[in-house]
Amino acid sequence: MHAAEGITVRFDVKNPVLSNVVLVYHMSVNEFPLTDGKATVQLDGLDALYANVYYGEKTKNVYLQKGDDVTISFDANDFDNTFAVKGGNEKAIDYLNKIQLTGLSNEVYIQPWSEFKATVDKKIASMKRLLKARKFAADDKFLKMEEGRITYFYANAFLMYPVSHTYLTQDTTLVLGKDYYDTLRQYVKEDDDLADNDEYRNYMIETAHVFDEAGKNIRQLYPKVLAEMSYIGENTKSDKVRESLIHFLAFTYVEGNGVENITDLQNLYYTYVTSPRLNEIFKKACAKWDKAAAGRPSPMFKGVDVNGKEMTLRDFRGKYIYIDMWATWCGPCQKELPFLKKLEEKFKGRNIVFVGLSIDQDKAKWAARVKSGALSGTQLHIGKGSKFQSDYRISGIPRFILLDPNGRIVNPDMTRPSSEDTEKILNSQPGL
Repeated sequence: MHAAEGITVRFDVKNPVLSNVVLVYHMSVNEFPLTDGKATVQLDGLDALYANVYYGEKTKNVYLQKGDDVTISFDANDFDNTFAVKGGNEKAIDYLNKIQLTGLSNEVYIQPWSEFKATVDKKIASMKRLLKARKFAADDKFLKMEEGRITYFYANAFLMYPVSHTYLTQDTTLVLGKDYYDTLRQYVKEDDDLADNDEYRNYMIETAHVFDEAGKNIRQLYPKVLAEMSYIGENTKSDKVRESLIHFLAFTYVEGNGVENITDLQNLYYTYVTSPRLNEIFKKACAKWDKAAAGRPSPMFKGVDVNGKEMTLRDFRGKYIYIDMWATWCGPCQKELPFLKKLEEKFKGRNIVFVGLSIDQDKAKWAARVKSGALSGTQLHIGKGSKFQSDYRISGIPRFILLDPNGRIVNPDMTRPSSEDTEKILNSQPGL
C-alpha cells in the first residue's frame, strides 16, 4: 500500500543509543526496531491523527494524515534541539510542539458559574486566535481538528466545575440550574473528524453519564462503564463516534482492571464495535491479562506419579513439553492415546518430553490405568480444579499444550496427536 492510501513514516536517528523508536496513537503503543538508526513504518486504515514520538524518555508531538510521507529525524544525543520533520503537515507539527493548552487555575474555579463560563469562553477564543495567526489554509483538516481539540479541552472544565468549585470554596449549597446543563448540551455534537480526539471523547463520555437518567447515579466503576456503553450505543447515530467512545470505555477498563467477569462488557463491545483494527487492539489488551497467552511463562503445575513422587513444571525445564490434560472417564481422551504413543516414538531422542496430567477425582482408577502399561510418557495426577487448570481456562478435555525449553507457552491449545499438523508443528520448533 502506497502513502497515498495510508501514512508512511520514516525514522532517521543519528548516533542511535536505543534499538527502537515508539509511536503512540489511538491508545496503542507501537515499537519499531531501528536498523542503523533507520525504520520505515506504514500506517494503514487511518485518516488523520495526533501521535507522540518517543525515544527513551524524550517525546515530541506529531500530526499525521492519510497520504503523508513523513521523515522524522533527530540526533539521539540532542533529541529536543535536533528533532525535525520533513513532509506531511510540517506547520501543524511545529505548532503542536510550540503551543500548549494549559488548564485553568484554582482561582478560576472559585468564580460563580456565570463568570466561570465567561472565562472559559474567552480562553477558547484566545487559543483559537493563536491558531488562526498561524494562517493554516481554510481547507486544512488540521485546522478543524485543532479547533475541536481546543474547544473540548476547555469544555471539559465545565464538567469539572461542580466538584472543583465546591471543594475550593467549601460551599456545599451549590445548585446549578438550566443554564449549566444547556451549556453542556451545547457541546454534545457528533463529529466523525473528532471521534478519536482525547478531549472530545472524554467530554462525550462524561456528558453521557450526566444525561443518562437511568445511570447517572451509578458510582461503582464497572456498572458505571456498562451504563455509559449502553447509553452511548443506544443514543449515538454516528457509527464512527459510537465505535470510538465504546472502544475507549472498554479498552481503558480492561487495561486498568483486567478481564475477570467482563462478559457483559464484551457483549456490549462486540455489539457496537465492528472495526477489525479496534477489535484487534481490544483483544490484545485482554490478552495481556491472560496468564495462558502464547509467549508468556506457563502457569505452574504440581503433580505426583504412581510412586508418590512429586513433580512440577521445573523438573522438565530445558526440553519442549507436550502436555496432555486427560482423565480415565474421558472417551475422546482414550481415542488420542494410540496417536500419542506413536508421536512419542517418532520423537524419541529429541529435545521433548510428553507429560500426561490427569484430572481424575478417583486417583486409584488413574493409578490402575497407568500401571496397566497402556500409557506413554510421564504420567502425573494433579486432580480436578487445580490452579493450572483454571489458569488455562480448561473446561473440556482432552486439552494439549506445548511449552518451550524455558517454560514459555508456544501454544496454549495445541493440536491433538491425531492431527496431521502436530508433527509438522513440532518439527518446526527451533532446537527440537
